[in-house]
Amino acid sequence: MWLLEDVTSTVRGTPLRVERQVFTGVSTDSRNIRDGQLFIPLVGPNFDGHAFIDQAYIKSGGGSLCQKGKEGACGKAGGTIILVEDTTQALLDLARFRRLQLPAFFIAITGSNGKTTTKELLVRIMTGYAQTAYNERNYNNQIGVSQALLAIENQPQYCVLELGTNHPGEIALLAGLVAPDLSVITNVNASHLEGLGDVAGVLREKTSLFEGTKPDGVIFINLDDAALRPIAERPARRALTFGITNSADYTLSIDKERGLAGFDIRLSLRGESVATTTRLLGMHNLYNILTAAAIASHIGVPPRDIAERVASFEPYPGRFHAITSKKGYTVIDDAYNANPASMEWAITTLDKIPCNGKKIAILGDMKELGDKQEAYHRELGTLLKKSNLSAIIFVGDEMRAAFKAINNGRARIFPDIASLVEHVSGIAGRDDIILVKGSRAMHMDKIVEGLI
Repeated sequence: MWLLEDVTSTVRGTPLRVERQVFTGVSTDSRNIRDGQLFIPLVGPNFDGHAFIDQAYIKSGGGSLCQKGKEGACGKAGGTIILVEDTTQALLDLARFRRLQLPAFFIAITGSNGKTTTKELLVRIMTGYAQTAYNERNYNNQIGVSQALLAIENQPQYCVLELGTNHPGEIALLAGLVAPDLSVITNVNASHLEGLGDVAGVLREKTSLFEGTKPDGVIFINLDDAALRPIAERPARRALTFGITNSADYTLSIDKERGLAGFDIRLSLRGESVATTTRLLGMHNLYNILTAAAIASHIGVPPRDIAERVASFEPYPGRFHAITSKKGYTVIDDAYNANPASMEWAITTLDKIPCNGKKIAILGDMKELGDKQEAYHRELGTLLKKSNLSAIIFVGDEMRAAFKAINNGRARIFPDIASLVEHVSGIAGRDDIILVKGSRAMHMDKIVEGLI
């Protein structure tokens, strides 16, 4: 419940009209706002939520915030109207207020790759152990994290929040919002370079999460990440470590590689060794498993429970998810996103998987790499040239640099998705494995749909 006086003082607002003194919650979406909730009309480059104030009131009977200068949008709407300087800032302020009301133990996860899978794994592991709230899917920016905080009901024991960034200062802002008791950076690689400049900029941005962790909190450090390893020598907070190739507090080893069926693995958790299996593919996913298992072990989840829940975790669509097509070949759907590191991991994994047929990589542009866009795509081409893949299929203008770097008959580039799908459908046969990967802007999921 939200009292009008708490809302107005938190957002530093001025009531324009008062018809309701108590709200059941807060919503930024007029389409699914619930009875009695207060509407926050966000303003973005291509939308203005003030156009939906009336619609929101019809559904909720509550009221709305309104950015100063946009009072005309409130003319037909009923309910309580509160004027604020900026509705996005008001959302952040309300989320921060809600955070201060929650006594839960907060866990924050960021990194260049793997943060969503790590979060989902950790939440799955904690199922049955403790009531846990978390942000859905990858709603990890200032809007998504604020919405997640405001959506928390009752009094969960734990809150697991994924934090993302594409410009300097965003992680620091989110860390200030979340005030984590425990934080982890999965890895640091070239990502969102248009906003962050270079890998050193990515490191500065990501490590601001450690700096924003509570002074008496805990940080988890990936000792296998060269950029993060030095932090373990002089940590700003109490530090615990994890790694696969380096000795650490928490480790993972591979007992058996099972191709498209995944891995048999062994986790060393707080001195106790436990065996389990996973259907997740690729070394990068083993790091996601280890990260989640290490955190779960630290907060007290029994190793046997961790092993059971890792084994039952299913791959998510778009994140190296193997799908058997109607024609008998396997499509590895890794269409969710791409940067240089995740491309390398995906290609290396495909190269190592046993296969009775052909191995085909379908790759789309990697976005947000700034002035190093061409260089990273050229490096990708060099990596692919050394691979044992049967065919390499590109789509996108940026991939021309990779195509030129390969310079042999294995590679082809297509101007659009339709012609690409038609070509691959004609050459793919039973027992083949086809990787599909690229940045979200390339809509690689349409290729997956076309092939399965």
